[in-house]
Amino acid sequence: MIEERVLEKWKVLIEACKAYYIDSQPTGMLDSEFDELEIRAAKEDGFYVRDYVFQTYAKGTRAQNSYIEKFKKIKVTDRSMLDTMKSLEMENGVNYYYNLKYDGTSLALYLDPKTGKPLRIVTVGNLNLSSQGIDQTWKLMNFVPSRFPKGIAAIQMEAVIDTTRLSEIDPQRARQKANGLINSKYCDAEINNLLTLRAYRYYCDDSIEGNKIKTTDYREVLRSFQTIISGVDGHVLFAPAEVWTLEELLTRPGYTETTMTVTRDGTFLNDGWVIYNDKGICQGALKFSGAGEESEKVKTVVQSIQWNSQLSKGKDSWSANVLINPVIINGCTVRKPSAGSVSKLIRMNITPGAEVNVILANSTIPMIGDVYKEGNGDYQWPTCSCGYTMSGKDIFGSLLKCGNPLCSERIGRMKAYLGELLNIGDLDLNKFLVIDRMKWEMTNVDYTVLFKAVENMDTETYYNHLRSFLTTDLQRRNLDLVWEASFKCLRDLYEGV
Repeated sequence: MIEERVLEKWKVLIEACKAYYIDSQPTGMLDSEFDELEIRAAKEDGFYVRDYVFQTYAKGTRAQNSYIEKFKKIKVTDRSMLDTMKSLEMENGVNYYYNLKYDGTSLALYLDPKTGKPLRIVTVGNLNLSSQGIDQTWKLMNFVPSRFPKGIAAIQMEAVIDTTRLSEIDPQRARQKANGLINSKYCDAEINNLLTLRAYRYYCDDSIEGNKIKTTDYREVLRSFQTIISGVDGHVLFAPAEVWTLEELLTRPGYTETTMTVTRDGTFLNDGWVIYNDKGICQGALKFSGAGEESEKVKTVVQSIQWNSQLSKGKDSWSANVLINPVIINGCTVRKPSAGSVSKLIRMNITPGAEVNVILANSTIPMIGDVYKEGNGDYQWPTCSCGYTMSGKDIFGSLLKCGNPLCSERIGRMKAYLGELLNIGDLDLNKFLVIDRMKWEMTNVDYTVLFKAVENMDTETYYNHLRSFLTTDLQRRNLDLVWEASFKCLRDLYEGV
């Protein structure tokens, strides 16, 4: 526990640190002044201001990812990885750069492009589903260098584990272990002893005139990143990925064909190689056939269904886990794999008594694969805390939602969101209404019309204005479910309730 006198003594430093790293606001002081105060606080009181600010204001919060893009994946099936690289260069008449497609947990490091200072570290997750991640700055900022080349806005990294450091765990489970450490709040020792962050892709700030990074050779940019070594055991905490040319890889027979590869910084799992041009623009990923797919299937029987409210994640839906007779996959006991989706659960009748197999989706997530025998048809529908018991008619696309328009959980979620806003003008309908596959920022919704309707208790205008922007039946069904609760929450806010 940090003493109150220390917090009071360094109050100005704390406010400046929070403004810069958390709020993206001016600090009110020069960088040199901030650096001097930060050093003094550490020397005089053992007070590390960035650790304090990240732990206090950013720990475990959700953050919006930007810049980060998906790989276009090419599966390598009927030829070797090296032959595929040769063919690509011959077909396109271009010499490419290559680095390993690391098999770990994806992270985004955000920088101040004007100074090169690291700001935030956020999990990337599945870009098919969401651009939001969990802020892990408090946990990982000490892994990365204090400065990067100016002009870079974001760096894509992979949290991986050197398989030679896993004395008591199957090396093939290094990805699962890395994922567990990234998402844990209580494994500081293991995090510091096992994780390595490999930086492999960067994104430039196009608003900076004359940004030299955009025209600098990709390999030279990565090589300019400082490698950080643990002062405790000497293992690599952060390093840029090794970048190869085809000519260089041709001198290493077999090097491109393994999914556990020795590098200068350790031995890491990978599921292919990524291709870049000389300016660092990703051209796609070559992925080993079968990597991340149903490489191991284990047969078992479904015992029951466990429904989970997604309220704590800011979602207006329920997910399902399938409780099974336990099975062991890659040395790990699996008791409740994901159903994949609610629509799959219904379509394949994954209910008690069903005979199924369990796979590792994307090499790490236990999930029901095939169904050999359907279950008894009892989906064991959940009852919301508002008292409403759900059923098949409450499925919206692939999601299960409480069908009570004035659900107390939904109202609670909406009011909690409104309570976070500094100004009602900052209202984001995506987060407030949570209508699937709807991006309100792509419409001309008039917030003045909505707020005026709330003020005048004009529910018809409020509803019709929102509905006018919806184009699918699923979107309209979602609005019909949530609009009444949203109107009530805004009206209560207006009345000061």
